[in-house]
Amino acid sequence: MELYERIEQIIVTFRPAFSRNATFGWFVLLLWGALLTTQPPAVTSYLNALGLGAEYYHQALHWFHSSGYEMDRVCRRWGRWLSHQTDGYRLKGHRVYVGDGIKVSKEGRKMPGVKGLHQESDNLSKPEWIRGHYFSALGLLIGLDSALFVSLIALKLHDGIIATTDDAESRLTEKMAQLCVTHMGQGSYAVLDAYYACRVVLQRFRQHHLHLISRSRISTVARAEFSANPQVAKRGRPRQWGAKIRLRDLFEETDSWLSETVSLYGQPVSLVYQCFQFYWDSPTEKVLFVLTQQPCGKRMILLSSDLSLTGLEVIETYTKRFKIEVAFRTLVHLLGGFAYRFWLKALDKIADWPDSMYLLDYDTDIQTQILSKVEAFERFVNLNAIALGLLQVLALEMPNHIWRYFPGWFRTLPKHGYPSERIVRMALQDQQEIVLSKSRPALLLNKLLAGKIEQGKTSKTPSLAA
Repeated sequence: MELYERIEQIIVTFRPAFSRNATFGWFVLLLWGALLTTQPPAVTSYLNALGLGAEYYHQALHWFHSSGYEMDRVCRRWGRWLSHQTDGYRLKGHRVYVGDGIKVSKEGRKMPGVKGLHQESDNLSKPEWIRGHYFSALGLLIGLDSALFVSLIALKLHDGIIATTDDAESRLTEKMAQLCVTHMGQGSYAVLDAYYACRVVLQRFRQHHLHLISRSRISTVARAEFSANPQVAKRGRPRQWGAKIRLRDLFEETDSWLSETVSLYGQPVSLVYQCFQFYWDSPTEKVLFVLTQQPCGKRMILLSSDLSLTGLEVIETYTKRFKIEVAFRTLVHLLGGFAYRFWLKALDKIADWPDSMYLLDYDTDIQTQILSKVEAFERFVNLNAIALGLLQVLALEMPNHIWRYFPGWFRTLPKHGYPSERIVRMALQDQQEIVLSKSRPALLLNKLLAGKIEQGKTSKTPSLAA
C-alpha cells in the first residue's frame, strides 16, 4: 500500500499539465497500466492489467491522439519535479543531465517518420542498417554513486520528418541543444557524446548559462591564444586565432602527467591525464580539454565548457554517461517503451529504404494527420519513460518496502542493496490484487477504476421499452 501511495503522490503533481479531468484520468490509468501489465506492451495490455474491458479501448487509444493536452508540458513538469528532489547526483551543487540518441527499428509501411538509419556499433548483434525512428533523449542523473540511475525526462522524434524549409537545414545537434535548453536549469551540466561536441551546441549552452561535458574526437585541432605584435602593421582584417595545436600530438610526452584510478563501467582503471585550456569554437571563449591515456594505450580527449572543473571531475562525470544506455535498455526490454503500433491509413506505403518525409509534399489534411501520429509516438514513449522514472524513484526512496513485498528471489542481488527497476515492478504487481481488492478510497487509482466500472455497467444495461 505504501508503494502505491507514494506513486500517486508523484502522479498528482502532473495535474496542472492537463486542462480536463478526463485526460488526466486516462493519463493515470495508462501509467498504472504500463507499470502493472504482465503482457506484451500495448494499449490492450494496459487495460487488461487494470481489469477494464474492450469498451474502453477506443477511449484509451484516443488519449494518444487527443488535442486536449501537450506532452511537452507533461515532460517539463516531470523534469522540474525530479530536479527539485534533494537526493540526486550533483556537480558543484548543480544538476547533471545526460543526453543521447536512440534508433528504434520499425517495419511499418504506413508509419510516418520511418527512414533508413545507419548504426555504428561494435555489437555484432546489431545490423548495420535498419528501418526505424530516431529519438533524441534527455535524462537526469538521480541517486548516489553506489546506485545511480538516469531518469529519462523527454524523448523527441528528431529525424525522419521535415516540416519546414528551416527544419531541413537544422541538424540533430541543434535539436539536441534545444532539448537541453528547454529542460535544464541555469548552471546545470549536460553530458553528451562526441557527436554533440560542436560549435552550435557550445554557443547555445553559453547563451543560456549551461555547461557541456563531452568527448572530443582524437583529431581535434585547438587554437592557442593570439597575441598581436604592435610593431608589425598588416593590412586587412585583424587576426583573431592563434597557432593551431593538434591535441593528439600532446600525447607524445605523458611522463609528467597526473595519475589516478577511476571507475569505468564498474571496474577500477588506472590512467594518466593532463588538463589544457585552449580556444576551440570561439576566439574569445576558452575550453577545458582533459587528455587521458590508459595503460593499454587507449587515448581519449574530453572537453568541458566550465573552466573551474578539475580534470578528475570531468573524467568521473563523463564516465556516468553510459547510465543512459542502461536506461534505454531497461525502457526497451522491461517496459517495451518503443512498442507503439500506430499507423496512418491515409499514407501511401513508404519505400523499403525511405529517406526523410517532406510534409510539404502532402495535402494540408494529411500533414495534420502525420503530425498527430508523430505526437502519438512521443506520448507512448514518454508515458513509459515516466513509468520507468517512478520505478527508479521508488528504488531509491523505499528500498526496504520493496524488498519486503518482493515475491521472488534472484541468485545475485545488487551489492549496494538498492533494488533494480524490475524488482520494483514485480513488487508492485504482487501487491496489485491486495491493494485493489480492499477498494481503498484514498487511492486515486481505485476511484478512477470504480468510476469506469460503474460507467461500463450503466452502458451495458438494456433500455426499457416505452
